[in-house]
Amino acid sequence: MTKADYSLYNPDFELVNTSPLRTDGVYVLVKIWTNQNGGTERVATERKIYKFYPGGQVNLILDPEHKLTTGEAYVQAFNERIEESKKKGSATLFEGYYKIENDKMVLQRWVTPRKQFSYDYFLLEKGDIIIGISSTINGKGQIAAKYFTEYYKAYYSFIPTEDNYSIPNW
Repeated sequence: MTKADYSLYNPDFELVNTSPLRTDGVYVLVKIWTNQNGGTERVATERKIYKFYPGGQVNLILDPEHKLTTGEAYVQAFNERIEESKKKGSATLFEGYYKIENDKMVLQRWVTPRKQFSYDYFLLEKGDIIIGISSTINGKGQIAAKYFTEYYKAYYSFIPTEDNYSIPNW
């Protein structure tokens, strides 16, 4: 895949200063809510960590063993992912682009085994929180009400880090 294959790639992307999304750190999954059984909330045991870049790129790291616990560890992990990608000349499963409209955000990434794009929809809240709402292969990254459901919410909290991140090569 090339940048041009991504509908959310925008060479002129610039994150506005008034956006609630922050790029000076990472977002870590902390809890999940579902409306199953009248609404249940649980602390997230899985570790999903997002890094958003000012140029419109996004990357995700899974940390199943909970090894990443400090700002320095987050920076190192994301920088290593970028360096790996540069050496291989290809992207990982979790690299992509994002688009924001008001308090809504969509992420686009290429799912290699399925040979198709996937779109993840989020709500942005003040207080350094993003809320994952849904994921689909439909919609081509359009921000539409039907993708912002009310039966699942994954809460990610912002953790500031030093801004020593490598520039993404995708």
